[in-house]
Amino acid sequence: MKNFYKALLCAVLLPALSYAQSNYKPGYVVNIKGDTLKGFIDYREWGINPDNIQFKSALTDKDPKIFTTSDISYFSVTGLDSYQRYTGLITTDATDKDHIASFRDTTYKNATVFIRILQKGKNLSLYSYTDNLKVRFYVGEAPDYMPAELVYRLYYNYSGIPVKGQNGVTVNENTYQRQLFALANKYGVLDDGLQRDIERTDYTEDNIGSVVNRINKISKAEYAKANKIKGPIFNVFVGAGANIENISTAGGSTYQAGGGKSYTSTGGMVSGGVNFFVNPVVRRFQLRIEVGISKGQFKSLYDLKVSPYIPFEASFDELSVNLAPQVLYNFYNAENLKIYASVGFLMRYYKFSNAYFGSRSRPNSETDIEQNEPYLFISAQNSVMFKAGVQIHKNWGLFAQYLVSQPITDNSYWSLSSKCEQFGINYYFW
Repeated sequence: MKNFYKALLCAVLLPALSYAQSNYKPGYVVNIKGDTLKGFIDYREWGINPDNIQFKSALTDKDPKIFTTSDISYFSVTGLDSYQRYTGLITTDATDKDHIASFRDTTYKNATVFIRILQKGKNLSLYSYTDNLKVRFYVGEAPDYMPAELVYRLYYNYSGIPVKGQNGVTVNENTYQRQLFALANKYGVLDDGLQRDIERTDYTEDNIGSVVNRINKISKAEYAKANKIKGPIFNVFVGAGANIENISTAGGSTYQAGGGKSYTSTGGMVSGGVNFFVNPVVRRFQLRIEVGISKGQFKSLYDLKVSPYIPFEASFDELSVNLAPQVLYNFYNAENLKIYASVGFLMRYYKFSNAYFGSRSRPNSETDIEQNEPYLFISAQNSVMFKAGVQIHKNWGLFAQYLVSQPITDNSYWSLSSKCEQFGINYYFW
């Protein structure tokens, strides 16, 4: 419908608004001179480490200040995130298993960047730096906590020289494990249990963070308290609305040649689901799992164009259950107004009833028609769903979604396909 396509057009154009839209949280920065400036920082869902931040002394300030590594040495979004300036060597080899080199790449670059502070204990600090190439972890030792990269390399060994007794295989060079062994030993915490854990430690924040906790002598309870996620990691919603379903026949089908027509019905639909937040504070990027139930109908009344040339009817009722995992992005992401679009993989399960095909005077019973299975219905199909919507004042929302056309009969006589446009209202519980 026209209104739905207008909504989709808005969703396509809204990315431009996201650049102007902000999410200011209390925080402070430390400038190069060592002065602390309190105010508000535009806190984003940073997939990679930021190279600049926007700062306001007061929320009423019209224009924010832009701070880079040339201006500040540290910034903190109160209770959420902290970053410090780092100048030094950064590895530039790829560790994505689908893009690894066929040689041992030891290249570095010298750069000044913001690194994220993951943990700061009495012995060690743990940092991370993520760019478009990969994620890297750093440790710094007390008292100055100067960052040093925990090194991990992944490459394919094509040379004739065996590496760790292996040739012509993927080589995992876990230098970071040896670095952690040395630190655990230095601070007197290396025992058989920790040694086994380090040997199994993957190059991830959770795994390395767990080892650093033990070197810092931080208990699991203390770490959990210090790193408690601010706010829920998901919310639940329900919805209701209208299902406008068009059941059409492909050109050239026998049914169409005999005078059969397409049909559009309006029925009800209900839905519910869960949104999982990549960042529970920002909530811009979400993974959604949604279940919906909708009703549709097909009722084609026409005059046969072939013998016996009588008034004819083709009709049935349809109930569908839909499961749709989706990726959702809020293009506009203010506290009391969010404008989003999503795309999902749709699994549809059908229940058809009251099927009839014959003279409009109905000389045959519906039971006879169903037993003869003239339609050969398909009970399940996969498709794609596109959605656009708004969330207002945290709890309420409006949406429009389009369910891509898919066949619902399994023979060439009918060639019937269903596509749906759905509109409704959502309620979010938190």
